[in-house]
Amino acid sequence: MKKVLVVLGPTAIGKTDLALKLAKKFDGELISCDSRQVYQGLDIGTGKMPSQNSKIKSQRYKLKVQKLKSRWVINGISIWMYDVADPQVRYTVADYVKEAEKVIGNIIKKGKIPIIVGGTGLYLKALLEGLPNLSIPMDYQLRGELEKLSLEELQQIIQLLSPTGWKKLNDSDRKNPRRLLRSIELILMNPYIQSIKNLKFKIKNYNLLKIGLTVPRQVLKQRINLRLISRINQGLIEEGERLLKEGVTLKRMRELGLEYGMLAELLGGEISQKQFLEQLSVKISQYAKRQMTWFKKEKDVFWFDITKGNFSQEVEKIIQSWYDQADDKTD
Repeated sequence: MKKVLVVLGPTAIGKTDLALKLAKKFDGELISCDSRQVYQGLDIGTGKMPSQNSKIKSQRYKLKVQKLKSRWVINGISIWMYDVADPQVRYTVADYVKEAEKVIGNIIKKGKIPIIVGGTGLYLKALLEGLPNLSIPMDYQLRGELEKLSLEELQQIIQLLSPTGWKKLNDSDRKNPRRLLRSIELILMNPYIQSIKNLKFKIKNYNLLKIGLTVPRQVLKQRINLRLISRINQGLIEEGERLLKEGVTLKRMRELGLEYGMLAELLGGEISQKQFLEQLSVKISQYAKRQMTWFKKEKDVFWFDITKGNFSQEVEKIIQSWYDQADDKTD
């Protein structure tokens, strides 16, 4: 059986909680699809633990957690693609796809269902559909020169090299130095791109079922605020201090974004703890909005509003039907 289940949705919506429940019922194992949960030591800020929201968390079960190499085991369920990379070293989309594909294959060989828990849209797209640009190596000498340039200079270079390419960039891309830098690399390496344009990383011949979680915006904002307070109580700021002592620089924290980017400003003395909480809440809400914009473009997704009391039972019904039909096809 080559069935792969996907649970996707914005941050703070409860993807991991649902996925663990589904794994118990349908004999599955989880694969995290998150660009920062791959890093060792980034635990509280990235939400590796389920049910971190103190108001949402119930007393139905106690969490038993084992942290093993490349995975955690929570209440007997493996969550893969946690802690696979050093936070001081950039881990790429291509790195993720290569390792995640192996994990999926191994889970299937065991007769279990891989459950991809997705929050990073680009990683999910690369894993499920393939992105040709993943196989294009970085030109480190070129990158070193480009990294010295300002945002405005990078924008000017792209406009000169490829006016068409510039027009294709959205407003967010045009203001993101890292994306501009990579775009310049791709433009300059165009002959190489053409030679491998048909190469794709892709999951082949898998029977996919995508479950999407959604919620009214105001409710999601409340969940984000509650979870952020919970994470601070759990030691989010102390986690940042520990990472700094272990050699993760403030610059690197900024590159890791969101919670860690704001921690860099707090630990660097640029903002107060009150400003940290207020500004981070806004940034996470904005991020969640971008996630939903991305995920709404996903095809063949069964969407469920988590505020509906029986949504998890409805999810299970759809999965059970898909599970049974897939079994019939393999008999």
